[in-house]
Amino acid sequence: MVFKCPICKREDFQSEGGLSSHITWKHSGSSDGRGSRPSTGGRGRRDDRDIKARVFKCPICKREDFQSEGGLSSHITWKHSGSSDGRGSRPSTGHGACGRSDNREYNTTVIKCPICKRGDFKSEGGLSCHITTVHPGSANGKGSRPSSCTNGKRDDGARPKTYTPRHRDHERHNSDRDVVRGVARVQRESSQRGSPDEFPFKDGAGGETSKSSPAKHKESTKQSRKTEEPRERPSSSAPNLSLSFNAPNFEKFVGMIVGSIVRPREDSKLRTDSINKFIDDLSVVMERRSDIPIKLLRSGSYYDRTKIDYNDEFDFMFYADIRMEADFTNCPPGYCKIRKGMTVNTDLDPFIDRNGYLVPEKYKAHMFDIFEKCRTDFSFRQGRRTKIQDRKPESPAYTLLFDLGISDKPPIDIDLVPAIKIDGWPKPARKIGPSKWIEKSMAERAMQCFHVVTKKFPEAHQDIRLLWRISFSHAEKELILHANMSDNGCRKDVFKILKKIKENMKSKNPTEMDKFCSYHLKMFILRFYDKHRDFSKERKLDMLKESIKQLAKCVREGTIENYFIPKDNVLQSVPEEERRYVVRELDGLLQ
Repeated sequence: MVFKCPICKREDFQSEGGLSSHITWKHSGSSDGRGSRPSTGGRGRRDDRDIKARVFKCPICKREDFQSEGGLSSHITWKHSGSSDGRGSRPSTGHGACGRSDNREYNTTVIKCPICKRGDFKSEGGLSCHITTVHPGSANGKGSRPSSCTNGKRDDGARPKTYTPRHRDHERHNSDRDVVRGVARVQRESSQRGSPDEFPFKDGAGGETSKSSPAKHKESTKQSRKTEEPRERPSSSAPNLSLSFNAPNFEKFVGMIVGSIVRPREDSKLRTDSINKFIDDLSVVMERRSDIPIKLLRSGSYYDRTKIDYNDEFDFMFYADIRMEADFTNCPPGYCKIRKGMTVNTDLDPFIDRNGYLVPEKYKAHMFDIFEKCRTDFSFRQGRRTKIQDRKPESPAYTLLFDLGISDKPPIDIDLVPAIKIDGWPKPARKIGPSKWIEKSMAERAMQCFHVVTKKFPEAHQDIRLLWRISFSHAEKELILHANMSDNGCRKDVFKILKKIKENMKSKNPTEMDKFCSYHLKMFILRFYDKHRDFSKERKLDMLKESIKQLAKCVREGTIENYFIPKDNVLQSVPEEERRYVVRELDGLLQ
């Protein structure tokens, strides 16, 4: 059906929404207000019904050029917040809302929350936001949304309609960024009321706490995590989350950390489905365009189920499906040289030097060329959503920004890492044996193979141009993914909380933390799992305390051993100043 504009006679509109937007923006000053809005033949809509423009007048300053109730409401909020009637009278839209009088002004009655009986809300929107965030687990779903002039009761005595937020609302109330805004807003309102002591922590330094206000309603023991108030949840950018180790402060602190980790399932599915389709389609294009047989390893925190934030970063290893061998002669710990194995395949011969060793820089440059050719291939439609992200020359990854095509969704970082797969287990690495938490089958799967990547050795070495960094991504994925399999314990929970604490420290002062990352925590936590036997759910708080203590000790001493190659100190690339900052933050939690 094609719709025709009744004012300018333009008739190329494919939907009623398009015509409505056209009339709103092009003919808002026409003789008939906003022009006629043609009917789609829907139930209860007349073909000759027009949308009449309504001009709202401010009851305080008498300004009368507001085209909508929202505009007038914003004007009163910002210009007349100190007027005699609070924020001024709010004129009615005349749409016959439940319990609303026919005159042009709202009743300025203070609205009372029907759940916790808090009675200082001056607008329906404020009460609705309060119920949505504070009482989502109440008996009526997410709380009733009462009328502005009846204190939550309709004139007919019926229960008010339940307000169910859309998917976008779920994302907003669950994102750390907006939790911080919510905390700031509550703090501002509290300071205006003269009661700043209602907050469990301050914005100041090192673990200052203040008394919490008593609970105003009894919470159910089965109430979900989402029923916590925003001010009790930490955020990645919160200035300080240092609380005492003494119960119940530490328990509340852990609860806030855990609460900030969970993300909406719908949003996660949207992102992962999009990225998986991108990678699947890219692999198909690679089979056609690449002159090297290539296979894929999906690695990273999403695939070992330890992701703590939105799925906004993904790591993928692409390795040549050609038999190669590792040579550890005169190589520093954690590095090796690669030479051609027992194979007749000659695809990698152009990148092999005269001594038979594969040159990392040549291999990386060729793989980057393959990635670029496939990304820009005319048949690869998903590639049109990507652009190359700026990267350091020594970076081993080809990094892309993938646009989801949704206005309020940020792009996703995708790291495509060239690698070489080596069958078997490296000689310098220790054997992974069965233990309290590692089953025999898990250990066997972990030691099936390892990979090498084109990451440069940071110090001077005689063979520096031939050195490859050993990567145990396959083994790490197997161990972390099944860490709780033996006893259904809390190992992965402790690891995820440590990662969240690290993210909070980085968000607090990004310039101080650049090198210290989740990889260092992973090497630490695997060793920590070996040292402690009891990781039952009941001991989660105790194990988290102990892990923070031991992590602070390791960073202070400047040594975190590679779990697989103990002689390799993974902290050697972290500057001393950065290590001191990490120690200070961890000590702040211990004090």
